[in-house]
Amino acid sequence: MQIPLHRPFWGKKEEKAVVEAIRTTSGVGDGPYGLRLREKLKKLTGARFVLPVTSCTHGMEMAIAALGVKAGDEVIIPSFTLSSTALGFTNRGAKPVFADIDPHTYCLDPDEVEKAITKRTRGIMVVHYAGMAHKIEKILGLAKKYHLWVVEDAAHCIGSYYHSSTNNESVRIYESKQPNNHSYIRHSIRNSLIHQGQHLGTFGDAGAFSFHGTKNIACGEGGAVVTNDGKLADKMEIYRAMGTNRPDFLRGKASLYHWVGQGTSAMLSDILAALLLPQLDQITKNTKLRCQIASFYHKLFQPYTDFMQLPIVPPGVSPNWHIYALKFRSVGLRKQFIRQMRKAGIEVSTHFVPLHTSPMGLRWGGGKRKLPVTEEVAETLVRMPIYAGLTEKELKYIALTARRVLERIK
Repeated sequence: MQIPLHRPFWGKKEEKAVVEAIRTTSGVGDGPYGLRLREKLKKLTGARFVLPVTSCTHGMEMAIAALGVKAGDEVIIPSFTLSSTALGFTNRGAKPVFADIDPHTYCLDPDEVEKAITKRTRGIMVVHYAGMAHKIEKILGLAKKYHLWVVEDAAHCIGSYYHSSTNNESVRIYESKQPNNHSYIRHSIRNSLIHQGQHLGTFGDAGAFSFHGTKNIACGEGGAVVTNDGKLADKMEIYRAMGTNRPDFLRGKASLYHWVGQGTSAMLSDILAALLLPQLDQITKNTKLRCQIASFYHKLFQPYTDFMQLPIVPPGVSPNWHIYALKFRSVGLRKQFIRQMRKAGIEVSTHFVPLHTSPMGLRWGGGKRKLPVTEEVAETLVRMPIYAGLTEKELKYIALTARRVLERIK
């Protein structure tokens, strides 16, 4: 049996939507399907302004450009992320300053962020790893204290929420760092289905989502950038329309459209927008299925927590379970697990190579920073297959194989 790491949640409704779009539109951006996509995403996220774009990377670049980032500025970002998180800054001559992450959520550690702030710091780029938020209030507090902006790399986050009103039990369990406690596990999965509070990606000045083929909602290549700031939205609209006032032209507010500012071509094709619409209608079902798989994995891996850490859901977080990652006690244990699972046809994977250790990261001074948590997590993390289309037969095969491999390791 061959089980991939990712599989889009596409079916007959998606096929029908794409065929209709091909028959009725030219496929260019901001057509009828793109406009419907905007409205659905506004309703889902609660954001006032939504711009469908060609990728999450482009969405972040648009936000960064609209915020006026320039050469010589410093921006604090995690190193445990994709290069996309840094490109919007380095492409403009701004310096990414890498801060360490929390050892349980793999998100930016606010204490490490504050240590990295200098007179040149202009903002903070938060990455909500696996659709989880970590101490977002503290990050926002630092931004207010030091007069910084916050952009959220919410690539993993469609359908993930955060609410600050948490019960005492969940806070106590998290703070005592007992990820293997049975009551905690029940809380974690139950909390994933709450769907209340504020959608991740809407806490900062802007947030960018990914609809890459590996994401919960997918169109192959695509994304969206959101904001509640009207002036920022106007600047981003111009930027994604090749620096023109084309959006006003399409709304009938201008008889012609002109080149009015900096920009790029970043509008999402209407055909890809059509592919997203039926998936958004099923996002609750999608998340519920992922939650069930996460619960299955929790039970499967509970006996092996003496040499691995299970995923942790912080208090107040309602995750979409975009990723289910195991953190092994050592590099050697991870290698054994990956090798044996792949040998059995099950695609498990490592994740990010830390940016501060990469060739480009070193050019931007990454080698000067000590990020021990980031490096340990990068060396010991393993992602399991998790997507709405995983069948019961496939899950049973994963369980049988994983137990056999882990018993050998144990």
